[in-house]
Amino acid sequence: MEVARYPLATLSAALVVLILAGSAQATTVSPRFFGVMANGPLDGAKVDLVKEEGVMRSNGVRSIRMPVIWPDLQPFEKASDVPVLVRGLYPDVDGVPTNFYVTDTRIAAAARNDLEVTALVLQAPRWASAKPGSPFAAPKDPATYAKFLKTLIGRYGPQGSFWLEHPELPKRPLRSFQIWNEPSIKQYFDVRSFAPTYVKLLRASFKAIKKADPGARVVSAGLPNYSWKDLEKLFKAGMKPYGYFDAIAVHPFTGKPSGSVKILELIREVLNRHGAGRKPIWVTEISWPSGIGHVKRRAGWVTTRAGQAAKVDQAYRALAAASRRLKLERVFWYSWVTRDRNSPNAFDYAGLRTLRSNGSFADKPALAAYRKVSRSLTR
Repeated sequence: MEVARYPLATLSAALVVLILAGSAQATTVSPRFFGVMANGPLDGAKVDLVKEEGVMRSNGVRSIRMPVIWPDLQPFEKASDVPVLVRGLYPDVDGVPTNFYVTDTRIAAAARNDLEVTALVLQAPRWASAKPGSPFAAPKDPATYAKFLKTLIGRYGPQGSFWLEHPELPKRPLRSFQIWNEPSIKQYFDVRSFAPTYVKLLRASFKAIKKADPGARVVSAGLPNYSWKDLEKLFKAGMKPYGYFDAIAVHPFTGKPSGSVKILELIREVLNRHGAGRKPIWVTEISWPSGIGHVKRRAGWVTTRAGQAAKVDQAYRALAAASRRLKLERVFWYSWVTRDRNSPNAFDYAGLRTLRSNGSFADKPALAAYRKVSRSLTR
C-alpha cells in the first residue's frame, strides 16, 4: 500500500488548525447532564442525606436517580389489612393505606441541595403483583401501578401536598419518572415475554402521569446488553413514538467509552427509523466498577480504582461530545457510593465513594475525576 507523505511544516500547521478548531468547538452540556444513582449505602438509617447530597452537589452532581420502591409505601391493599399497632402510620391516600416517610426524607434532602430527581419506580406489593413472592414480577394490572404514579405526583408534583406541608423547603417538584428497570432481563421483570407486557405498563403509566402533570417527563426503563435489539422489540410490540415516553433510557455497559457511544448510535438509529427522531436519550446507568482483585468474573468493564477514575473522565467527555447529534440529555453514573468489599458482585465496587467499616464514606479517585470533568464540560 502506498503511503502519502507530507512536509513536516505542513503537517504541523494542520495539527495546530485542528487543535484550535477543537478548542473553539469544545462541547459543553447542561449541569443536569451529570447525574448519579442514589441507592445502596445511602439507604442506611444513620446516613445524613442532606449532608451527603451536599457533597454530591459540591462535586458536580446535579441530577439523581432515586429508587421509589412501591411496596415500601403501599404494602397493604386496604385499611383492614394494616396491623392495628401501625395503622396510624398508613393514612388513606386515594383508597390505599400509604406511608410516605422514606420518600419524604429523600425528596426533602434533594430539594435542599437543588438536585433534580428522577424517580425510578420499581416492584409491586404482593397485593398488586402478578406473581406474589417474586420481587420483580410485573404488576397484575398496569392501571394499579399507574394509580401509584398519580399518588406520587399528588404528593411531590407541582401542586403536591408535601410542598404545602413544608413551606420551609425550596420547592423542587418531582417531574421525572422512570417506568421500571431493565425489563429485558427476566430477573428484573418476571414475565414470559417482556416487550408486550412492558409496552402496556408504559402506556398506562404515560397516560396517568400526563393527566396528573402534563409537564412531567416519562422515561422508559433502562435497556442493557443488546439494547438496540430490545428497543426494536418494544416498537414491534406496539410502542409508539408519541403517547408512550418522553425519553428512552439505555444502560450502555461495555469495555470502552467509545463502545458506549456506538451503542447509543444504534439506539438513535432505531428511534429515527420509528419516527422518534426528536425524542432524547438518557443514560440512566453507566459504570466501570473498580472490582479487579475482588471479583472472579472480570468482564471487560471491571477495572482498578485508577482505571475507574480514567473511565469516568473518558466516558463523560465522549458522551458529551456526542450529546448533540445523539440528543443525549442525562448521564447517571452507577453509583454514588458502594461497599467495595466482601462481595462477588462487580457493581458493589462501582461507587464514586466507598463505605468504610465504621459507617462513614470516603472518596475514591473516581470522584476527583467526576468533579474535574463536570466542571470542565458544563456551561
